Amino acid sequence: MSAAIAGFLACHVLTCRFLVQEGVVDKDRFTAYLETAMAEMAPGIEDKRALFGLRQLITALRAPPASTTAVQ
Repeated sequence: MSAAIAGFLACHVLTCRFLVQEGVVDKDRFTAYLETAMAEMAPGIEDKRALFGLRQLITALRAPPASTTAVQ
């Protein structure tokens, strides 16, 4: 994976995790929506690596929230 794609993916994962952590987006509903979308898209995609970003996002949302203590 190129550095540009990895950076793009990381930015989206962090943004979505932040929105969930701050309560802007409901974690369970958002995760269910993404899982449903992936299941619906998967049959039409020949190269399953195309779903890598979506799988990474779902995995990141399932992870426990990051610590909120500041590093000094």
